[in-house]
Amino acid sequence: MIKYEWRTRLDADEAAQLADLLDRAATYDAEPEYSTINFRDVERAMQTADSRIKLLVIWMLPHSTALGAAEEPERIAGLLRLVVDPDGSAQSAIVIDPRLRSIGITTLLLEQVGLDAAGTDGWLGTGAHTITAWAQGNHPAAGRLGDRFLIPRTQRVWKLIRSTECAQEATAAPVLEPFAAATADDTREWVDASTPGELFALREAGRVVGVIALDGHPVRSEEFGMCATITAVSAAPNAPAQARRRLLVGAAALAHEAGRSGVVVYVDSGDAAWVNACRIAGFQHDRTDVCFQFRGRR
Repeated sequence: MIKYEWRTRLDADEAAQLADLLDRAATYDAEPEYSTINFRDVERAMQTADSRIKLLVIWMLPHSTALGAAEEPERIAGLLRLVVDPDGSAQSAIVIDPRLRSIGITTLLLEQVGLDAAGTDGWLGTGAHTITAWAQGNHPAAGRLGDRFLIPRTQRVWKLIRSTECAQEATAAPVLEPFAAATADDTREWVDASTPGELFALREAGRVVGVIALDGHPVRSEEFGMCATITAVSAAPNAPAQARRRLLVGAAALAHEAGRSGVVVYVDSGDAAWVNACRIAGFQHDRTDVCFQFRGRR
């Protein structure tokens, strides 16, 4: 029914097929925000021969769709991308042609290749011994695969969102100040100095009680329009819920000032302190992302 092969190059017909597949899948999956793979990234990986990036092309073999009907020709059915780090950990993503998603392509692939990552060469000879995959939007097929092959769910992250359009609320919000983590001795235990992006801090009673990183690059939401993203958020260990709320409200005000009509934040669903702070700061649930991970011999 299927065949598969690690590829470092594609011929013209294969490239056209895969580009069309990934483009159609991105359009099909846009509303639920499922994981995607950009064909330009595939091209770039092949052109630079990056040994960290492994690309497994999956083909649907010739088959009939009805009794007595002529066989459909062989076609590319999907792509699995694996990014392997030197320590043997890897991030994976897979995209299957939307027209073929009801027939168990990924299930059949895993039944054939297994999940043995314990050998010297790692999973399927890639050197990967621990493989992590995020099911963005909690794709139901990912859940079924996890259950079928006993792949543990290791983390759930909630995408939360709120409006920033109320000018009166933005004016009344706490003012966050630009922050340089490397120069603040009293925050080193709870602020990651390597956090990328522009940092802002909430200072109360002379002390920094919370820090956020804000990315103003617009991210479109059907409900809230163009949104900024809080890419990192942290608070002093003893910071109360209201201080965390004020930090988030201050971040929303910054997004408002930047011309964004909404702001997005991602929090671990098991982090009760931040989940509660986001709730009382007016954020609502928009999406759940689930992390699956397997390692060693299965």
